[in-house]
Amino acid sequence: MKRTTHFRSLLERPGALVVPGVYDALSARICEMVGFEAVFHSGYGTAAVHLGQPDIGLLDMTEMVSQVKAIARAVRIPVMGDSDHGFGNAVNAFRTVQEYIWAGAAGLFLEDQVSPKRCGHMEGKQVIPKEEMMGKLRAALDARNEIDPEFVVMYRTDAIHVTGFEDALDRAKAAVDVGVDMVFVEALETREQMKRVVAEIRVPLMLNLIEGGKTPLVPVLSTLYSAARGMYDVMSRIRAEGVSDGYLEKLFTFREFGELVRLDEVREKEEKYLPAGVLEEKYHGKKNIVEK
Repeated sequence: MKRTTHFRSLLERPGALVVPGVYDALSARICEMVGFEAVFHSGYGTAAVHLGQPDIGLLDMTEMVSQVKAIARAVRIPVMGDSDHGFGNAVNAFRTVQEYIWAGAAGLFLEDQVSPKRCGHMEGKQVIPKEEMMGKLRAALDARNEIDPEFVVMYRTDAIHVTGFEDALDRAKAAVDVGVDMVFVEALETREQMKRVVAEIRVPLMLNLIEGGKTPLVPVLSTLYSAARGMYDVMSRIRAEGVSDGYLEKLFTFREFGELVRLDEVREKEEKYLPAGVLEEKYHGKKNIVEK
């Protein structure tokens, strides 16, 4: 089954689908390894790991597409892409959808912020007019239909903290009429707002949860924040105490990390394709010292 088709089948199931936000190939592989059925490429996380800077529209389309491609190639589960505001007008959005499909994503969301955009849980956002956004969504859907009609197009509106909840809901309904597959009303502030969106929008919905953000949390752990905290804690201890075995319980072992990066599959290919003499040198020569 194509991953776009698979993703649609997941969305058609009753109940909630928990899709963790990931920021690179390794975080995506970890989420797949522990059993998640799909992952979400986070622009917020991509800005952090690529630039060490906040999500304020500094990444361009090629940087984002490159990260989507790396994630999609690392896992066998569907990847939903963050395409910010489509990196320009409706014509730019058309190309953005093409590039995300070619990169291997199963879908993407397109938001209605002005450029430069910013993280949906930050202050100071602005949104483009509803009519302009509907044109961008029509362009996105046309691009999708030319290549893979199963690709999922989601509309994200950031209007709540600019023009109010009622306008955000109106924009979401207009997007459904245009034909989007999903709706993402960003930075909902109350459970009452959540209930209204669920009651009035007749397509699958995304709820974005970020620790310390505006939306009330459902208890799901953040890959980015947990990884950052883990690295900070361990490296702080190394800086203070030097290398020791006092933090080993927080680390993958060499063997466990090999399982994570599918080292066994690489070795199977080596055994299948490399001459016996090369393998003998590789595993019993000098390189074996490094593996020990």
